[in-house]
Amino acid sequence: CMKRKLISLIAASLVAIMITSTVFARSIKFSSVTFSLGTDTTSSSGLSLMTASDASNDLSSSPSLIATGTLTGLGNEDVTVVLEASGFPEVTCTNYGGNQAPGQNPPKISANGEQTLFGDKSATKNGRSPFDVGTHNPVTVDAVTYGCPNENWTATIDFVFWTEATIRVLDLYTGQELASQNYTCTTTLNSVTCTPVK
Repeated sequence: CMKRKLISLIAASLVAIMITSTVFARSIKFSSVTFSLGTDTTSSSGLSLMTASDASNDLSSSPSLIATGTLTGLGNEDVTVVLEASGFPEVTCTNYGGNQAPGQNPPKISANGEQTLFGDKSATKNGRSPFDVGTHNPVTVDAVTYGCPNENWTATIDFVFWTEATIRVLDLYTGQELASQNYTCTTTLNSVTCTPVK
């Protein structure tokens, strides 16, 4: 009898946790999300710094997609904001002699980045928290795959015409997805516009 009560209690607790998680996940909203182009830079401590302030006209060093906005309905939860994006790169091929040529028909490239938001930080107020996250992009990629004549060449990504992006909010400790939003993007050499997919 005691064993049955214990099992019932555990089952009820699990259901309560699942219901709470579901309600929490439904309450998170994305507000005032904008996208920009920037560069993936790294601090001396090795931490990636990918913020809207990195955006510049010089996109030659690992061009990245940056998403900036606000999450609402967070409560005091600690979460990870993940940006995933894909698009078509412009590639330069360089041989040992320093000669360069454009990569021919390079395939789509995928990139991602993340930012941790802590619920007890001063930036999070009334369940609202700003986020500013950008993608880590490979500077060098496989030469032949990205349209260079052979493996004796080096392929470098100069620019990415982003076409899709997804922002996901994950529980920092369990990895459970709490909210997500897909976007379609249009990229020019100077700007990017991403529209939510309904």
